[in-house]
Amino acid sequence: MRNILYTLVLLIWAGTAFAGSEMRILIDVSGSMKKTDPHNLRIPALKLLLELLPPETKAGVWLFAEDTNTLVPLASADENWRKEALKASAKIHSRGLFTDIEKALKTASRDWQAAAKASQRNILLLTDGMVDVAKDTAQNAASKARIENKLLPRLQRLGAHIYTIALSDQADHQLLKRLSLATDGWSETADSAEELQRLFVKIFKKAVPRDGLPLENNNFTVDLSVKEFTLLVFRKAGSPATELIKPDGSRWNYDQYPDSVRWHHEETYDLITVAQPMPGQWQLAADVDPDNQVMIVTDLKLKVQPVPHYFSLGETIDVAAELTEHDKRITRQNFLKLVHFELKQQGEQENTWPLQPDPQQTGVFKQRLQDELSPGTYELILTADGNTFQRQWTQSVEVIATPVQSEVNIKEDSETPLEIRLTPDPNVIDPASFRAKAVIADDNGHTLEADFSQEPDGNWILTMKKPPQDQTLIVNFDIQATSRQGQPLSPVLKPVTIDPALFEENDDEETADEAGEELEEELEGEDTPETNWLLTGLIATAINLVLGLAGFFGWRWSQKRAQEQQEKLLSRLAS
Repeated sequence: MRNILYTLVLLIWAGTAFAGSEMRILIDVSGSMKKTDPHNLRIPALKLLLELLPPETKAGVWLFAEDTNTLVPLASADENWRKEALKASAKIHSRGLFTDIEKALKTASRDWQAAAKASQRNILLLTDGMVDVAKDTAQNAASKARIENKLLPRLQRLGAHIYTIALSDQADHQLLKRLSLATDGWSETADSAEELQRLFVKIFKKAVPRDGLPLENNNFTVDLSVKEFTLLVFRKAGSPATELIKPDGSRWNYDQYPDSVRWHHEETYDLITVAQPMPGQWQLAADVDPDNQVMIVTDLKLKVQPVPHYFSLGETIDVAAELTEHDKRITRQNFLKLVHFELKQQGEQENTWPLQPDPQQTGVFKQRLQDELSPGTYELILTADGNTFQRQWTQSVEVIATPVQSEVNIKEDSETPLEIRLTPDPNVIDPASFRAKAVIADDNGHTLEADFSQEPDGNWILTMKKPPQDQTLIVNFDIQATSRQGQPLSPVLKPVTIDPALFEENDDEETADEAGEELEEELEGEDTPETNWLLTGLIATAINLVLGLAGFFGWRWSQKRAQEQQEKLLSRLAS
């Protein structure tokens, strides 16, 4: 019997690139919002999000309290929809009696019947409270249990990503975190309503990623292939008016700009969209702000394979990127040899890694992360710099270190070959207090709860049968414990996805191991002839000298050729 430790992986649906996105926005309008958002700053925050949505996105807005009501119907976010949505946002209020999160999630996802294949499904939930459906605490507890044990598995199966913003210390942070982590969404807490605009933008970038340009010291470079750029500039109280300086030195501001520019001005931000921009270096005359950003429309795109927003400490993550022309990967070496791919980590720790060509896929560049990141929240920034153009991708990630480790093992020749093992840290958790159960959901919407049993070595085990060939199981964890100091703990673990491929991978690995052992045995049995090392060294020196001279002149020619290839591509995309 062999046990194989599988690093917990991102849920199956998060590994697929989607052609479009859905954004379903749920805004709490319960009476407590009068205190947490007295100036109704939910309105300008929503307006900014609506302005940023690209037209191909399907979006809708619901207000919820004891009931859930449609504020903006679900539709493509074209110009007509946007105008109506901006007008409707003024109806956001704080007059509700309760906070029925269960009903809100059900209403917004009611029409989802099967897992999405052509689009990415996103729910943005803004609330300042806990599950509150009645004055009876038992009813509230029952509603929360239904969210965790029935509704969450359904949303996972449907491929939804839940993004949550808590606007109060009274919010159920544990529930909101669990919803986001279990669906590879994201969870934020706003210390004040003034933060909402920035948090809405942060979540928008995760849910509806757009191509971007590096903005360094308020400068950015536009290449020939950029058809349009949108510049988001946050402003503080008392800041001077924003100005945009073109490559030819002429200046625009909110009072003076041409018809090809759309300039949306608010007290706290400017949103500037420029069609057919002049190539060259642009400059922003405004305060430097880390949340300022440049989004572009172009046929020369930087595509990054989906990276999980959350991953466990020690989990292996491959960051892979490629450049595409009209959505097709660029594989021409003369073009790519001048492009430098770099991955940067920003946060409490800062690191930089160059991406290396993937030997298995021409035009793909990769960097593996495993032990490089310690627990915490970081910004990953991937930049492709081709001298004549630049592209940038950013994503926030959280590395989670929990006092409970999990692993999945495959046991051969067993009626229950699948084993999920939990290992609590005895230095943090009182072993006598530990209790764990799994909520297992299949593709048909059925759920089953199963308790873990304790082994003599202190680990907790759950064994399962192999799922049918056409079934995928999602396993969520419900863990309750007490710390060594007597404080209650509810560690949150990433879900585990179980499908038949897991067992096929086990078989493939065994076959590869056996083949490797046979090869080693064959090599051990071969006789190695003696080598004339002096003659070999002289020949190698002569060859290296000739190749060095040829390589130098060849390199100069190839660099010039690669530069010409890039310029031709940018010119073609611009026409």
